[in-house]
Amino acid sequence: MTEILPASPTVEPFSAAKQRELWGHPVGLWVLTLTEGWVGFSLYGMQAILALYLTDHLLQPAYSGAVVGLGPLEALVSAIYAPVGPRAMSAAITGLFLALIYATPLLGGFLADRVLGQTRTILLGAILMTAGHFLMSFDWSFVLALGFLLAGLGMAGGLRAQVGALYELDDRRRSDAYQIYMMGLQVAVIVSPVLCASLAQIEWHWGFLAAGLGMLIGLVVYLVGRRWLPAPAVLQSAAPAALTKHARPALTSQEKKTALLLLALVPVLAVGAIPNSEIFDGYLLWGREHFQLHLLGYEMPVSDLISLDGFISTLCAVLVLWFWKIYARRRPDLSEISKVALGTFIGAFGPLMLALGSWISPGPHEVSLFWGLAFHIINDIGFSMNYAIGMALFSRAAPVSLNTILVACFSLHLFLSNLLIGKLATLLGRISDVSFWLMHSGAALVAAVILGFCAVRFRDLLAPGKETAPSVP
Repeated sequence: MTEILPASPTVEPFSAAKQRELWGHPVGLWVLTLTEGWVGFSLYGMQAILALYLTDHLLQPAYSGAVVGLGPLEALVSAIYAPVGPRAMSAAITGLFLALIYATPLLGGFLADRVLGQTRTILLGAILMTAGHFLMSFDWSFVLALGFLLAGLGMAGGLRAQVGALYELDDRRRSDAYQIYMMGLQVAVIVSPVLCASLAQIEWHWGFLAAGLGMLIGLVVYLVGRRWLPAPAVLQSAAPAALTKHARPALTSQEKKTALLLLALVPVLAVGAIPNSEIFDGYLLWGREHFQLHLLGYEMPVSDLISLDGFISTLCAVLVLWFWKIYARRRPDLSEISKVALGTFIGAFGPLMLALGSWISPGPHEVSLFWGLAFHIINDIGFSMNYAIGMALFSRAAPVSLNTILVACFSLHLFLSNLLIGKLATLLGRISDVSFWLMHSGAALVAAVILGFCAVRFRDLLAPGKETAPSVP
């Protein structure tokens, strides 16, 4: 089967040259950025309270009996992680959910490439996500809500591939576009955790309801802005064989090597992302017990640290984008894989700040928030280079016929990372806090070394032409 445009017997590639621009980029980029911002608002608002909600409310005996499907879910989580106690079970469920968020885009990529087309797949995903968020507003439907959210998030993952489709492969703005796109998420992280957590302090389900309203707005934005996006493709199962061959040519030897190398990088990126992935799981549970959360006489909810991270990560993303623009004017621009390796190396030093804070102030509620601030700054500088530029790397290097699927595979590294986090978070209280955070830092350092090796050894596959690239005027 092949995808063709509705009114044409041949496949016409999307042309970036035909796009109207706003602030130096296609209008479609801003539509996708705004859509992803609202998706992020709903997702991060929910994630900011999920582990705490499970620990303090849903898994308590007074409420857990009314939740449909909770028993099978706990049995599955126990088989994977063997958690001990309600807090460990909460961390394990959260870790598994966060992991599956980044695995389901593989299904979405298949549906987008082979069945429905990107636009239809994204719309269906947005509808499922909206339903899932509203189902989170009730205890009994918690497990069902997780299923809707996971299915919807998988289908909505095609937004990332649509960003790449707005630009020609050799367009220097492609990497910048992914940085801008990620800022939509980062701005959402500033606002949504504070709002959803504040409402959750009054009533847990109000926080989830606010997340659902944000998702609904994102769905409306995408519907209104569809005319600025790459035209949706549809299937024509009776398409001539010649057209099928033309639309999906066989991979060349170089493309096969590149695809295999990108897949091999996924577990390495997963290990490198461990410090950042912990933020929504064990970090919140650890921070509630160890940070000094009194600020100017105000008892700060630990979930406010997520908003703090959102503000810092937004600022870091702007500074990183600005830095690489200035750097490219004076020197040959570094390859994307080199930037990812450097970002992973920087981010590895973030957990060291928490290890130092735990070593200096080991008692409950004794760790200064300045150690947390240092962790977030270092981590966010590294992750600003690691994630957005890594996404651009996969979008540029992946063969055209596998582009959507391989960009979805990039998110698979966060699936693996959160699987690891689900297990690591269960070690809280069972090993020393210093050892806990040193494990995170050491894992990221190993990943940075491997990525640096790949940047040198496989330059011809991941960054062809970079070795002779001229300076950008």
